[in-house]
Amino acid sequence: MTRFPYLPSRRMPLVAMVVVLSWLSGCAAQPEQQTDMDPAEAFTELGMAYLERGNLPRAMTALNRALDIAPNDPEALQAMAIVYQRQGERQQAEEMFQRAINASPNNSRARNNYAVFLYEQGQTRRACDQLEAASQDTRYANRAQLFANLGQCHWELGEIDKARRSLERARNLEPRNPRSYFTLAELELDQGNPDRARQQLEIFVGLAGMTPAAQALAQQIAGSAPNMTVTPGPDAQRDAP
Repeated sequence: MTRFPYLPSRRMPLVAMVVVLSWLSGCAAQPEQQTDMDPAEAFTELGMAYLERGNLPRAMTALNRALDIAPNDPEALQAMAIVYQRQGERQQAEEMFQRAINASPNNSRARNNYAVFLYEQGQTRRACDQLEAASQDTRYANRAQLFANLGQCHWELGEIDKARRSLERARNLEPRNPRSYFTLAELELDQGNPDRARQQLEIFVGLAGMTPAAQALAQQIAGSAPNMTVTPGPDAQRDAP
């Protein structure tokens, strides 16, 4: 089974979510200089900005400052968990994610990111459980990405109907996001539905172009149905089922 190649792995990695506010775009402002923001929040967002840029030592320093001020701040805890995750410190990452969720059970971003961590450790069922809980939050801004993760998680467990429903939900929530179309195309081909796979891949290509992964999947579709080719047109998005 071909998986979407964010990483060279048999399984497509789930997508973590880190939010950074615009005032940190340069990483120059110091939290002490911010008069309109809580210091713990300011250090947390500074840490997230460094985390997004891959500067783990500075991210840890800023997040430690945030946790010194507010030891149970869920955003600082889940950001620190991601730092530990990227450093390969699995036990510390697990502890921080659990502390973040215990501090704020309705924190959907923390649950999604914890699910990413669990999925990477091969704990797919636990990852699905976290995503299922987060999917109940109708106010969460990144629900489309969350449902795409959930669909992939169900697929990994062999729960095909649930996987298809979650991926279709992701597609409906964010029709211009190509990821759900590609994953649906892979799923349908894996289930012996090359025509459905072709339809989803054509929409993907209309949105993202003929990437190397899309080319490889198109060749697999052609191999399973010799008279079938992927030819996305300008109306591919409109024709989405």
